[in-house]
Amino acid sequence: MNKDTQMLSIAHQSKKQELAYLQHITKLTDRLKLQLDKLSEQIKQMHDNAECVSEIMKNWDSIIKSISQASLSLLQYTENDYEFGSWDTTNRDNSENEPPLPETLVRVKVTNDDQQ
Repeated sequence: MNKDTQMLSIAHQSKKQELAYLQHITKLTDRLKLQLDKLSEQIKQMHDNAECVSEIMKNWDSIIKSISQASLSLLQYTENDYEFGSWDTTNRDNSENEPPLPETLVRVKVTNDDQQ
């Protein structure tokens, strides 16, 4: 009988160790699941941000063209035009005595085909 009790005690101890090991694995698995969920959220956020950057980059061509047109409009003036009052031979408003400015850029809303 003593041997049976000893065998049961060893089996019981073995099962306790196995249970502790499985509980430890469960904790690690739960922690890994939480980390993977956070990673998934961060990847989704990165995807959304990449789409925003993509939309902005699509606009750069028109932005650069607008800046180029504005800077080219300055080329029509000579250096003498920027000398205060050098062209003023008659009495004009004070606003006309200011040096010439580049063309004004105007924002025009363009609707996408998807939004219509």
